[in-house]
Amino acid sequence: MIRIVKTKYIIFKLLLFAIFVCIGKLQSQTLIIKGNIKNSNGTPVEFATIQLLFDAVYHQSALSDSSGNYSLKATKKGNCELLTNSLGYSAVQKKFTLKNDTTINLVLRPDTIVLKEVTITGKKNLIQAKSDRYVVNIGGNIETKGRETTDILKQLPTVNITEKSLDIFGKSSVIVYINDRIVRLEGQSLLSYLNSLPPDIINSVEIISTPPAQYDAEGNVGIIKIVTKKNILPGWKENIKVNYIKNSYSSCISSAFASYSGKKMFFEGTINGGNYTYLNQNEYYNYFPNQTVTTFNPKKWNYLGSRLQAMLGYNFNENSNIIVSFQVPFYNEETISDIKNRTNFINPTNNQTDSAIYSNGKTIKNNYTFNSEVFFKHLFSNKKSYFTASTAYLNNYTRNERAFTSLSQINNTNLTTDNFYTKGGLNYNILTPKLDFTFPIHSFTVNTGLKLSFIKTSSSSQFFNTINDINILDLTQSNKYNYTENVQSVYYSMEKNTPKWSFEVGIRSEITNTIGHSLIIDKQYKDRYIDFFPTIYISHKLNNASSISLNYANRIERPPYQYLDPFKWHISKYDYAVGNPFLKPSYIKNLELTYLLNNTFSTKIFYTIQNSKIGQYVVLDSLNIANQIQKTDNFLNENSYGLNIYKLLKLYNWQETVLQFDFYYSKYTSNKKEFPNSYGIGNSIIMNNTFFLNKNIQTVFNLEERIPGIYDYRTMKNYFNLDIGLNYINHKKNFVIRLLASDVFKTANPEYYYVSDGIKQVYRNYSDTRMFKLVISWKLGNWYNKTSQAPLPSNEEEKQRL
Repeated sequence: MIRIVKTKYIIFKLLLFAIFVCIGKLQSQTLIIKGNIKNSNGTPVEFATIQLLFDAVYHQSALSDSSGNYSLKATKKGNCELLTNSLGYSAVQKKFTLKNDTTINLVLRPDTIVLKEVTITGKKNLIQAKSDRYVVNIGGNIETKGRETTDILKQLPTVNITEKSLDIFGKSSVIVYINDRIVRLEGQSLLSYLNSLPPDIINSVEIISTPPAQYDAEGNVGIIKIVTKKNILPGWKENIKVNYIKNSYSSCISSAFASYSGKKMFFEGTINGGNYTYLNQNEYYNYFPNQTVTTFNPKKWNYLGSRLQAMLGYNFNENSNIIVSFQVPFYNEETISDIKNRTNFINPTNNQTDSAIYSNGKTIKNNYTFNSEVFFKHLFSNKKSYFTASTAYLNNYTRNERAFTSLSQINNTNLTTDNFYTKGGLNYNILTPKLDFTFPIHSFTVNTGLKLSFIKTSSSSQFFNTINDINILDLTQSNKYNYTENVQSVYYSMEKNTPKWSFEVGIRSEITNTIGHSLIIDKQYKDRYIDFFPTIYISHKLNNASSISLNYANRIERPPYQYLDPFKWHISKYDYAVGNPFLKPSYIKNLELTYLLNNTFSTKIFYTIQNSKIGQYVVLDSLNIANQIQKTDNFLNENSYGLNIYKLLKLYNWQETVLQFDFYYSKYTSNKKEFPNSYGIGNSIIMNNTFFLNKNIQTVFNLEERIPGIYDYRTMKNYFNLDIGLNYINHKKNFVIRLLASDVFKTANPEYYYVSDGIKQVYRNYSDTRMFKLVISWKLGNWYNKTSQAPLPSNEEEKQRL
């Protein structure tokens, strides 16, 4: 074992050495060619294009500024030429031998014939397959008018969106980027933010189901990168949106988006806020040998909050820029109120209730995430090499409070009433500096870099018995816990493209050091490990209409920070959750085969192995049936196979349909005696339809069907969801009105069951998915605006584990 660890460290150091060798290569000598461009009257010529060629081969180009000045950088010496063009002037060609820094001034003479400027627009294929991703070209292929951003994402292969989640086929979670800037939100908050962005600005969407080596190796995740349009004029643009939602309650969510781009500076910001309320109904049935326990726990969830996400950038010149981005929460509070929590203990012989427990409580949760990042990018003179440097700081503070009452009853006679109060807090501080380099070597493109992560977390939990309205601390059920994690990462990858083939191979190494400290019992838990994560991508163009690709990657799933806290968080008098400081990382192997035909049809087959999978599970005690304990452990090994089929149909110019079919086979092997091994299939059919009645009115008809099967270890009964909508677009006034009815038949609340310690547990969860939405959006300003140049943040992995 010691020999293996030493070998891993040697390989890690070799990768680090290779990175610094590459840095030295990028620092080769450059020669400066500069000068001034004027016309025959001596007036400076602005926006003239100056191209530098060596032996008639393009090397670099530049534009003249308002004074007619230009500057070029050459990475070699020899015979070369300058080719200068400007609208309304004759081209000028200047040949010379470059030995040292050189100044060349040029005079342009007017054309005798001036042609009108002509714009030629080419339409790209809808789907382009690259070695490691799909690129879906939205502009000119998918209608964006009258739609939200999530409506566009629903049209894409392997992507599925529900009311509260964004998913990629075969992946546990999804990371979203806007122009290489990570969106540090999840769930419904993520979907609300995406819908605050007008879909008209989307140029393309990249779907990366197996992230390459330059991305963190954390989790069985996929990446969705939204790239906005860039061929538009400077200026301001704004989008204001208001949502009214009616389910069991009434809610309102609003957002404001603004963007500006000038010659040197650019800005983009979004403010989201809302007061959103919904009903959540949980039903549990536990079938013990001598008794049946049923629990009905309806709750009212309310979210009240607002936040700002913004970035400000400055272009020093055409090769260098700096960007500062930040996320600031103004207010964030989530209130969970028990409506009527009742647990019945039923005698199965006569089906009568012997006893009951009534619980009533309220949980208040405040969650504030502040994130800031400074990003710098420099493009070298060959226009193919560049490096980026960034440092990000993230602070997340969460506070939980819960007061609850428990009343016991036997034969309709009240026995005891107990009052309790719990409170806890979590605080994360994460610092992540990062360097990345991209450059060509012969016919290959090389990506390499390094990243450091410094993570400190602290948590506390306190349990009080409430007597005569006085909270008395129970030290035996209270705790404080600190956790430190440091990760050093290096990676190196090479990519080569030919007309028929594309290849990419990479290796990423990560050294992890962790220390957990439980302060009450004064006990520390330490761990240290080094891992290597290879990635391989091969893509082949079969003909002009089809291509096939194969990729493989190793990944790691580290424990979420809060799962490591060993103490209890009480949900009720009898129910509590407990963490595990001895959790180990889980390792994942992914293999995918993809086939693309005619840009509108694709199939994907995947195989995933995940050993020692981390998860939370509920333990039922047949000797004490009142207790339910939620534990955390590396308790499952998973083997999964899957098939996705995607087809875009445009049979008529007034119709657009997306069909997706997903099929899974999963086998779960448990290392806990309480949970038996499980295996089975699951599949779903999705059909999204849009009908364009005229240029102003659209109708929407979407449905999803999931057959009974195995989903994430649990057996699920049938699920069906139907959404019907109507969109009205006023092109002159730039506003859109959307009406949407979701889960029309109230059938998107399936029943699940699994077995714990020989006891079958059945549960249903309804989250108010049947609802009506009214959405009004209004665009202001110059909607043909240059979009931002946002960076790739350095702390995406750490954010996913909060």
